[in-house]
Amino acid sequence: MLIFTPQNSLLLIAGLVNLVMSVLVFTRGLKNKINLYFGLLTFFNFLWAIGLIMTHSLNSIDLVGFYDRSTNMFGIGIVVSLFYFTLHFPYQMEKISKIKTIIIWLLAILFSILIYTKWFIISTVWVDESFNYVAYYYKPVFIAYAIYFVVLAVWSISFLLKKYKQAEGIIRQQLKWLILTITIGLIAGAYFDIVVSYFGDFKPGWLGPIFTIFMNAYVFYLITSSKEKINN
Repeated sequence: MLIFTPQNSLLLIAGLVNLVMSVLVFTRGLKNKINLYFGLLTFFNFLWAIGLIMTHSLNSIDLVGFYDRSTNMFGIGIVVSLFYFTLHFPYQMEKISKIKTIIIWLLAILFSILIYTKWFIISTVWVDESFNYVAYYYKPVFIAYAIYFVVLAVWSISFLLKKYKQAEGIIRQQLKWLILTITIGLIAGAYFDIVVSYFGDFKPGWLGPIFTIFMNAYVFYLITSSKEKINN
């Protein structure tokens, strides 16, 4: 049975908001890569929120361990989707070489597989009678996972910074606020999903999706703005 604490209620709201944004953006057409990758970004944020709800609601340590692993996999989906979104938003300035593309996707697939093995999380155990848990990571692989996340996140911001330097007028202002919101969202997301997990403090992890919802809401406003039409 799910336990709807105030934290889980906020997570559910954040998850549903992301899901609505995902559906609305997908209905605008998946041929547009901006719509495609932002829709995937918000969908993975929805799954992230749901995964966290499950980890803080279930009394089966095996199921908690499964959903905890899954939240890490959803993190890969989030950062890869963000990477390709920023590459194309509001227009594409550069192309990613085939070698880099292969490396990005091979590592994404590799980590997605390792996450469900003891090469990523050695064990998940209860720490008290209130069903609080802790996961013990295989640190070399977890650190590699964190580096992969940070590299793609920084790379994503660099795309926007290059476009900001060349942009003028309203597009420049939009990119400035977009860079700020994405940076805050990434820092908060990485901290509450990766840093606190590394040090074994899983209680504040629910805050990650709450912070990133503001980033996604601003992006959603930009790409659905009929006035500016910056994604056409």
